[in-house]
Amino acid sequence: MCNPRKVMIHVARSIEEAWEKTISECASCSEEVGQLASLTADIELDREMGEAALVMLEKVLAGDFPGHPAWGRNQAGDFVKEMEAISLCYQPSSRQLTMTAHLSGMASAEAESVAQVSGVTRGEIAFDAIGHYYEDGWKDRTEEKALAEAREQAEIRLARALYELNQAQQQETIGQKRDALQEKAQNQARKKLAESKKNVRVALRRQLQAELTARRQEAFYAINLAVGEAYRQTLCKLVLDSGGRIISDRQSGSVIDLELEI
Repeated sequence: MCNPRKVMIHVARSIEEAWEKTISECASCSEEVGQLASLTADIELDREMGEAALVMLEKVLAGDFPGHPAWGRNQAGDFVKEMEAISLCYQPSSRQLTMTAHLSGMASAEAESVAQVSGVTRGEIAFDAIGHYYEDGWKDRTEEKALAEAREQAEIRLARALYELNQAQQQETIGQKRDALQEKAQNQARKKLAESKKNVRVALRRQLQAELTARRQEAFYAINLAVGEAYRQTLCKLVLDSGGRIISDRQSGSVIDLELEI
């Protein structure tokens, strides 16, 4: 065995290769859409019984009397009662009862933008590939075999260099195109979202009207209980303040049975 020797293959190549690719960019957007519907009715207790009836109604809604749980209060001082899908609000300042229903839904849209991108990869590739052998062919390391290994190594390195050069130049061109393509897809998605929001709002309005219709009797029953109690308490107070007396005071559901002596 002697010192190993080497063979070297020098590879140099000029590249000018056309390419074409189809690229695409997708965009999606979504937004919650809310819809509110309301019915408003005037509470006109004062027309028949004076201001005292309205004052008494506030006491009823505040929970001052047994059997009538207090309604909530908002920041404006209005009385609020939540009833699942609907909300009742009595405004003492305007003497109005408002029944509102709120529903929300999600509108979404997707869009894809496609484009053809082409270019030419240009460059110079140069490198050395080396193989080792022994003059006496020790361990079958002959010059022919070393030369074959160097050629094989050269082919592998050439393929890798071509791929990397292609990728680098293509990505630069494609990257610039993708930005415009992404913006186009986003604009398309936003346009579709606007149409989707319209459709969601139409569907929500239908649902709200159905909800208000279905809950109207339940809501009116709740306020009528409060109004009935306000009538009852006001009558009793007027009788007692006038020196009369209450002979009987019975209530069954929304029916009030009073027997008074003035």
